[in-house]
Parts: sequence; structure tokens; C-alpha cells
Amino acid sequence: MMKQSVTGMIGVCALMSLAAHAWLTAMTVEATIAETEPQELHLFMVAAVDRDCDGDLSDEEEEDRRFTTQKTLLPAECIIYRTRYRNDGAFGIRHMRVTNIVPKQMVYIPGSAEHVATPPGLWPETTVSPSENEDGSLIWRFGGALAPGETGEIQFRVRLEP
Repeated sequence: MMKQSVTGMIGVCALMSLAAHAWLTAMTVEATIAETEPQELHLFMVAAVDRDCDGDLSDEEEEDRRFTTQKTLLPAECIIYRTRYRNDGAFGIRHMRVTNIVPKQMVYIPGSAEHVATPPGLWPETTVSPSENEDGSLIWRFGGALAPGETGEIQFRVRLEP
């Protein structure tokens, strides 16, 4: 089997531009900010390989279970994408929404969307799965506000098509 490399999964964006850059995956952020001053929400995407697709990284090799920006996997193997978010602005960000685009060669694993760490003052709302969107994206909605300096993490699993 031929190995495929999943690379360049870093996505950093300023909230004002509402854009993120990534090679295989992209994210967008929407938020309502009460203040007129520029706000900065930074997103950083990393991945770990779950070769047996069981959702458990403890049975994987050390290199595979470490979350990094570049991974190599075989067809039918799974990857766990983790998005870290941080408010580097001076004010809280309300009505935050993060959108992860599932790459075309990947299949989203239903029910795998998970909030790894949610800071106080921000709470998860209903997550919209890729099957519910025309563009196949995964949408994370949050209530409350992400305070300045606060961080959190969300993750989901996908399988590389055979």
C-alpha cells in the first residue's frame, strides 16, 4: 500500500479577517464582538494517528499518538484532528463558532466530535455534523464568552478513504 502524507494542518487566523490557512483542512471563525476594537482569535490545528480507528491512542506508537502538524497514514486508517483556540484580544468573544472542513479524501466518523477542554465562561452548544451541511463541514457553536487569554480544545476523527 502506498502511504499518504497529511501535512500542513496549521490554521492560525485573526478574527478580523475571518480566514484560516491550511493545506488539507480549513477553519473559519465567526463571532460577535461588542467592542469596536480588533479582536484576535487564534486557531492551531494538530493531528494524531489512530491506525486501528478505535478512538483510543494508548495502543498506538509514541510517534502516532503525539499531536503534531504532520502525519503519515495508510488508506482506511484514522486520524484525530485537534483544534486549539485562544483569545489573544483585549475583550471577550461572544457567539463563537468554529468550522472545520473535512478534507475530501477523508470520511468523518459520526459522533466523534468532542470538546477536550472548554474554559470557564464558554460552553458548548449543539455541534453540526458534516452530514447536516452541504459543504461537509463540522460546525462547533459556543455560548457565553471566550475571555482574553483563555484557551480551549476540540477534536474529531476521520478515516482516510481506501
